[in-house]
Amino acid sequence: MALINKKDIEKLVNVQNNTQNALCISIYIPTHRAGKETLNGQDHILFKNKVREARTLLERHDVPETEIEEYLKPAEELLNDNNFWRHQAEGLAVFITKGFSAHYTLPVTMPDEVYVLDQFYFTPMLPILSQNGRFFILSLNRDHVAFYEATLERMRAIDISSFAPASIDEALKFDVRGKDQDFNTSRTTVNGVNILGNPAGSTKGDFEHARVREFLNDLDNGLQEILHDAHEPLVLAGVDHYCAIFRKYSKYKNIVPQNVPVDENTELNNLQAIHDKALALVKPLMQQSHVESLDRYQNVAGTGSTSEDIATVAAEAVHGRVDTLFIAPGAPVWGTYNSVSAVAEVHDEYQRGDDDLINLAAIKTLSQGGKVFVSSYDGMAEVGDGANVKALFRY
Repeated sequence: MALINKKDIEKLVNVQNNTQNALCISIYIPTHRAGKETLNGQDHILFKNKVREARTLLERHDVPETEIEEYLKPAEELLNDNNFWRHQAEGLAVFITKGFSAHYTLPVTMPDEVYVLDQFYFTPMLPILSQNGRFFILSLNRDHVAFYEATLERMRAIDISSFAPASIDEALKFDVRGKDQDFNTSRTTVNGVNILGNPAGSTKGDFEHARVREFLNDLDNGLQEILHDAHEPLVLAGVDHYCAIFRKYSKYKNIVPQNVPVDENTELNNLQAIHDKALALVKPLMQQSHVESLDRYQNVAGTGSTSEDIATVAAEAVHGRVDTLFIAPGAPVWGTYNSVSAVAEVHDEYQRGDDDLINLAAIKTLSQGGKVFVSSYDGMAEVGDGANVKALFRY
């Protein structure tokens, strides 16, 4: 179950920009982890209906039937994969164009939508990709090591079994070199008799500390392959000693200063309790960043360094000028950006070739190192009164 991140969006944007004369299909549906909805195939049925809707939209674009079949083949393959539908989260996003398809299970509920445009449509996923949308939890306990992706509402486990044992106890059973002897002991021979003991000059505690540090360093290296250049907060939950070692040596730059204490007898398998404790640490940090960014906006509002006009904001985002963007969830704002005149134009209704200018502004801002905040998602609302966006420019 892969995490979606900025690199995935960059890949999708690169695909759409390098696929000539092709339409881009974006399908979003809400899904379920378990329950009667899963048993009754509700998600499968909904996706099947969305594929039919995509077919209708392709027909409206005058796509020949043979090409429609080619476009929708990846979606049909997903429909026929029964195992796929047994392993869903809260939402599903599917992106298809000629010769390419990608899908992502998402930790937040998605709307029930299909778009067939000249570019992929990312707006429903912005709460995950935004500055205030997601955080991570790393559980470090003697009997349990796990990694979670979390939102304000829930958390889900991410499989790290390819590079991490299920517990620190399991990791400490093996010698780091050969994994064929107990790390706690050394074996020496005195007068032909094997004697177990600790290495000369070190205690069992010293050896265990070193081995724990090495294991946590390996764990950190493995997580870097998942996190890439992620910026979201990482909360450490579990034994303070293990958390302190990981924090000291980790290369991840945004570890929350406080740990989440976990009672290994009562809370180890209580994900809701761990989530609630982690959220209590993270939400104030998210809101603080939100407030600070909004204060920066308000301090220069009206000086030419800000704008609430979507056409202006979209154009400046394309130019790389948007430092911080505040957006409000809502209906698409259709329009186009003219690269010759360097101006964006808003249309009252969708026209062939249009992009959602909010989608365009947000993706360009994220891809060029800017911050995006989704209004109301973390309990704060600063975009309203008919405005779709607020933008703070870099210069």
